[in-house]
Amino acid sequence: MARQIDLHFPSGVSRRPGNRAGAMGRREYSAPWGLNCRLEDTLTKRLRGGSFNGEVSLVLENILLEDGGALLFEDGSSLFTEYARTLVTMDKTYRHRTIELSANAIRFSRRGVATDYTFSADVSDTARPTILQLSEAGETGSTVVSIAPFEDAHMLCWTADETWVLHGEPTNGTLRSVSDEVGLIAEAAWCFANDSCYFLSSRGLYSVGADGSNLRAVSEDSIPDELIDISDDDCVLSYRHADRGVYIHLSSSPSWFYDTARDQFWPFDTNETDSHILIGPIKLGSTDTLGLIQTLHGIIAQSSATVNWRIVPGTTAEEAAVNGKLAITAAVAGTDYSSYVRGSGSFAAGRSQTFRPRVEAMWAVIWLSSEGTWAYEGMTLGLEPGGSWRK
Repeated sequence: MARQIDLHFPSGVSRRPGNRAGAMGRREYSAPWGLNCRLEDTLTKRLRGGSFNGEVSLVLENILLEDGGALLFEDGSSLFTEYARTLVTMDKTYRHRTIELSANAIRFSRRGVATDYTFSADVSDTARPTILQLSEAGETGSTVVSIAPFEDAHMLCWTADETWVLHGEPTNGTLRSVSDEVGLIAEAAWCFANDSCYFLSSRGLYSVGADGSNLRAVSEDSIPDELIDISDDDCVLSYRHADRGVYIHLSSSPSWFYDTARDQFWPFDTNETDSHILIGPIKLGSTDTLGLIQTLHGIIAQSSATVNWRIVPGTTAEEAAVNGKLAITAAVAGTDYSSYVRGSGSFAAGRSQTFRPRVEAMWAVIWLSSEGTWAYEGMTLGLEPGGSWRK
């Protein structure tokens, strides 16, 4: 019996959810892999999907230069990472005190005197220099990874495995443990988004209020595996209000964009101009019968660049997804990916186009790619029963 499947643009990139196209109707599902794509298209900012310009200008809104101006970079290159880390290191002030991190100690200068670290001052002097450790009374704290002052009211502090918050003055305020399990992977792996702070832990991406409240794992069920159990001393996080998201810059490709408005993760590579997305996996057949892709009907937005389509089959959903990611990896590396593909063609912009690939498989992903800026309108597969599945 012939049937049709409408393929909607994915809601982020992740292999963790078990959702599958073809088994879900119109419900949202994630892509098993992609690069330089996201749901909000670059052409008109509509929520239809398409290419994503990974070279968008980024402003480190929580870091200021000495003249008060914001540091502006044109991409997420190693230059961005190095300067960002340098400025985070330099910009350590809280309540008119200069701060130094030394192993497991946080050293605060005298209030208003950046060079005064005379720790023998009388304890009644609340402006005196002081030292804090991230530990309970009588215990020795672990090495401090970074701090994040917020409006001279609170200061978040991290070790590799802990999160703390300081309320008020370091001499007579309150130091409170937020978590003894979640810490920070790198000195610049945090950013403020209004009064919330996003930071990357070895356990994944977390958010916490500037006052240490409401610590939570971000999108715990669908965070990509690539953002869990990572170690990257050069990681930098930055929030861009215009994009409503957090950029997670890693020293190895790809980096990631977290869409805070729609709770989605999208990988990007500022050194790669092409864009790629996998739609599926799609169940083509039934229990004992293969499915035949008789027609592939696609519509690409007006003014889009040409979009190439390829069908990557598999005997299981996992095999199709893995093969699709391997094919994209090979294409980005400039190596041969033809062994993964059966059926290919190109969609021109602004018109409805139908192809007849006649590809037979149990499962498949549709791989879309382009060398330019494009936006997605829709795609439909026309399926017919195929031959018997010989296990």
